[in-house]
Amino acid sequence: MADLEQEHRTPGVNESMPGTPAVGTEDDGSDDQDIKVPDARQWSKKYKLFVSFCAIFSYFFITFATSVYIASVPGIMMEFRISETLALTPITFYAIGFVIGPMCTAALSEEFGRQYIYKISLLLHVVFTCVAGSAQEFRTIAVARGICGIVGSPSVTVFSGLLNDLWKMPEDRIGGLLFAVYGIFGAVASEVGPTAGEAIVRDRDWRWTFWLTAMLVGACFLALVTVPETYGPEIRRKKLNLPRRNLLHCIGPAFSRPFQLLIMEPIIFPTAAIVTMGQVVVFVFYAAYPVVLEEVYGFSSYQVGLAFTPLLIGSLFALPIISMVMKRRDKNSNPQPEDSLPAATIAGILLPISLFWLAWTAREGIHWICPLIAGAFYGLAFALSQLVYPLYKNEVYGAELGASSFAVDVAMRYTFSSVFPLFTVQMVNRIGFNWTISLCAFVLLALAPVPVVLQKYGPTLRARSRYVPKHKDNSSQSLSA
Repeated sequence: MADLEQEHRTPGVNESMPGTPAVGTEDDGSDDQDIKVPDARQWSKKYKLFVSFCAIFSYFFITFATSVYIASVPGIMMEFRISETLALTPITFYAIGFVIGPMCTAALSEEFGRQYIYKISLLLHVVFTCVAGSAQEFRTIAVARGICGIVGSPSVTVFSGLLNDLWKMPEDRIGGLLFAVYGIFGAVASEVGPTAGEAIVRDRDWRWTFWLTAMLVGACFLALVTVPETYGPEIRRKKLNLPRRNLLHCIGPAFSRPFQLLIMEPIIFPTAAIVTMGQVVVFVFYAAYPVVLEEVYGFSSYQVGLAFTPLLIGSLFALPIISMVMKRRDKNSNPQPEDSLPAATIAGILLPISLFWLAWTAREGIHWICPLIAGAFYGLAFALSQLVYPLYKNEVYGAELGASSFAVDVAMRYTFSSVFPLFTVQMVNRIGFNWTISLCAFVLLALAPVPVVLQKYGPTLRARSRYVPKHKDNSSQSLSA
């Protein structure tokens, strides 16, 4: 572990980087005291905010592309004369790409730096989105969407590492707030997509969901194309002209690191299971909402898209709750990562309750507003869970392994959620909307005790972990961020 910490040590700074305002430098720890190594954390606050928001919006638009496609399904069914299940498969292909990309490139970014990974990722995403939008055959759409998922997904986890490079968390409150916004945007993006997609398809046609995505992601690429490297060890290697590690020797450990965390760390799997199940339910909504709202309440496609708005509204309320929890945490003289988990406890209670509420009120004789209000409470709980657990694990594992821990979340989320749209409609037709949603609620009910257990036993688990960096003050047995 000592070797790992030394390898990923982020040096300080005191000199200007190309394309950035003046920055600080710090001795790199070598024998040559005159050599100063740049540090992205010493860039000007304005420039760091600019880069951070570019990263946040890039994450938002890449995730937004998952669900905005929903609005194109009716048009694709009509133009290519295919079934609804087949028309939904590009959602699955795109999501599967989120399994492949992050597991490979998150750890590689910790070995070779961030900038080339996310810049190439954004550029290729734009290219293949345009290929899908101009397709004259359905199979072209399916293949292009799958490639978009693979090439676009690395930017999702790499950008969480970029925020770690720019801000020292949790000590830097601005960085903590930005990471919270990053998490909220990831949750909100999957809920905004259907509403925005239906609006643009209504005035244009189904291809405009692709053109819109390409324009938004392309704008993020142009904003980030001149941003230099932010990852400390890679900056140090370039500044001191050190030899790069042999790719063949480090590619195995880089790819296996997320799997090692998943298997060896008791914190990783249960928290990843909760965020995974939360996203599974959202993907179930993509396929089930049109069925129940059109059949029971006679909603149009546009109204079905608007039905995702309560999810969005509920998600936005997660930020003030997180803010209150963090203010309470700041009052502690020795704050611990587990101090943020009360918000996860709230989410653990609301997730199954809101789903049972939704499942048994979406029926004839009950006004449509009742299930939609339940959706708002689910949106709140979903956003809290999607935000708190990555924040918690980012603080536990730090900048060194934070991207790898987030890659586990992303890979699990999309491994399971990607396949659900393919059989959700059949489930709803076979056992009904109420029992389909109730099955999801029962799973989340079983996972509800996880944050309570972590609050009690988290310090012990961290102290025993070989992956968690320790404070210099070992007497406190607290863990560094």
